[in-house]
Amino acid sequence: MPSTEIPTNPKKSRFGYPRVERLEAFKAALTDKSEATERVKLRGQMRVLPIIRVSINVPKYRLENGRTSSAQVEYLAKNKDARPDLFTGDAELLDAQEAQHKLLVKLADRADLRRFFEDPKNKQEQVILLDHNGFVVNGNRRLATWRELHHEESSKYKHFEYIEVAVLPQVDDKAIDRLEAELQIEPDIKADYTWDAEANMMRAKQEREHYTVKDLMELYGKKESEVKELLDMREYAEEWLKTRGKENMWSEVSGSELAFRRVVTTRGKVGSAGRQDLFKKAAFVLIDDPANAGDSLHDAIYNLANYIEPIVGKLQNAFDVKPPPKDGAVEDLFGGGQQGPSEALDLAIAQEISKEANSAKAREIIVDHIESERQKKKETKSASKLFDCCTKANSMLQEACMSLTPEAKTAGVEKQLDQIEQSIAKIRAHLVAMGKK
Repeated sequence: MPSTEIPTNPKKSRFGYPRVERLEAFKAALTDKSEATERVKLRGQMRVLPIIRVSINVPKYRLENGRTSSAQVEYLAKNKDARPDLFTGDAELLDAQEAQHKLLVKLADRADLRRFFEDPKNKQEQVILLDHNGFVVNGNRRLATWRELHHEESSKYKHFEYIEVAVLPQVDDKAIDRLEAELQIEPDIKADYTWDAEANMMRAKQEREHYTVKDLMELYGKKESEVKELLDMREYAEEWLKTRGKENMWSEVSGSELAFRRVVTTRGKVGSAGRQDLFKKAAFVLIDDPANAGDSLHDAIYNLANYIEPIVGKLQNAFDVKPPPKDGAVEDLFGGGQQGPSEALDLAIAQEISKEANSAKAREIIVDHIESERQKKKETKSASKLFDCCTKANSMLQEACMSLTPEAKTAGVEKQLDQIEQSIAKIRAHLVAMGKK
């Protein structure tokens, strides 16, 4: 449906007045004699803004909201009839505001905002911050929660009929982005923003506003390596979703932050480009079924990298992947020499384990090898424990000898020595029995 056929919000809508009416509402509210103000840091300077009271129906949601970046993409994937530019087109349109409201209500519920404000004793304590056009810069989830409660039981939640807001002066989008980062993202990113939402927010900034990595570093107070790592994680997650028929379903990967971070931070140690592709595909197989990954998922991926060589051999044998014939094009692609065939073999194995029918078997091979290596380490540690303990005991006894001073307390020492001598006798007897003496 063309966007011209979609109405802007009527004035009686609870999803924001039309622009002219919004500005009139702000102007009228400023005639109030209240002297309450809100201090906001904008472009490096503190601004003092008057706090005004307006109907809860006046403001509109800001669609460039970091918390909803992943949810918006997933919403479009699930609602095929929605406009492709629902969240990137005209934010005045009713369908965009209604859809954003639904997403914000869900996010608010996850943060227990509804449960908190369902108690009528809990009223507004912080202002809703708006840009000069009346779009919410800070407080989208709170506003959505209040609107939902007031809509359901207006008499019980009459205290939300009017809300306190502060309206920013006119500034560019980058200043708004910086302010949003300072107010929302930096203080509570770990608790409030899923990693994929943060990554998709950054990617959206690159696509919509042509932000560079340096711009993102400055905006979100991160190192270059942190920004690049997060964007790389997003690329891997996007590929996993696409290859699993779950394109744009970002909620599927929200809980796999450590796994995708491990893929990014570990891939470089496995070797060539072809081997890295094989490692990625094998990691994806583990991500498919975390419950059967053996270790915690991120540890399983780490161990996959550590034992990649023998695992590749087992996968090749299990799926009977033959070394491909010498191919000049492949050699050119990977630098020629002896590198080409090896790369081609890795890519062939990667393709084989990526088949849905082979996923479970490949995962079993990987997990079994990792578990086998774990057992070997355990047995080695157990075998050397006698020597290690004796070494530590010897060291401690030598230290005790250095403490033979007139001031040293001797109470109970003789009893300890008796027990030590008994232990030594047991160990010596064991050595004799094992023929080690």
